[in-house]
This record gives sequence, structure tokens and C-alpha cells, in this order.
Amino acid sequence: MLFHTRLKELRQQQNLTLRKLGEKAGVSYSILNSIENGRIQPSKDVVIALTIALKIEDKEELLTLVRNASEG
Repeated sequence: MLFHTRLKELRQQQNLTLRKLGEKAGVSYSILNSIENGRIQPSKDVVIALTIALKIEDKEELLTLVRNASEG
């Protein structure tokens, strides 16, 4: 699975808009929009902020998806 696909899935499961997730994570709407549309890969810090905002226990899952995308 691709990072941006998983992020959108997790966000929608919690009924969050991109703007609301951005507020919670401290990431701008435009950056989140670009990430979710697969235009850019997030930094490790952004991934961690998103996992905290989404209350995801397994941070490694999302970090691994980002690493795999940057390697491939």
C-alpha cells in the first residue's frame, strides 16, 4: 500500500477533513493535500506528527511506507 492511500484511509476512518487533520498535526492544508494526492513524500517529522494527530500506536507502519516509496 502507498503512504498517501493509507493516510487518506486513516483520516476518513476518523471522519477528519484535511483541514482538521492539519490543525491537529500542525501541518498546512496545502502540504497535506499534496501528500494525500501523492505529489510529495512527507518528512519523518511530518509522518510522526500525523501519527500523533491520528492517535496511531504503530508509527512504524507509516514510516515504513514512506521509506519504501523513497527507495523505489
